[in-house]
Amino acid sequence: MRLARTLGYKSRQRMYDDLTAEELIEHEEAYKLDPWGDEREELLHGILCNLVDRCHRQTGCCEPPIHYMPYAKQFDGTGGEQTEEQMQEILSTVAASWGR
Repeated sequence: MRLARTLGYKSRQRMYDDLTAEELIEHEEAYKLDPWGDEREELLHGILCNLVDRCHRQTGCCEPPIHYMPYAKQFDGTGGEQTEEQMQEILSTVAASWGR
């Protein structure tokens, strides 16, 4: 779904309908090597914030880059516990994007 969203498609099915198999493989391989879009931008900002924190901190340990990445926290489990309603909403969104 990330690749479809990053390429500007509203769903994976629309991406599959629009691209040939060769084009899809090319995009997937390029994205694996060098991701682009919001995820990439957030990663770069997280690393930059971590670097600035390290440069200006006199004592103690600074926060890891993920601390500055709210979007990524949603996917790695560090964003806090999800409520039952949030999990149901995510599931509904995924099911809708798959046409079910």
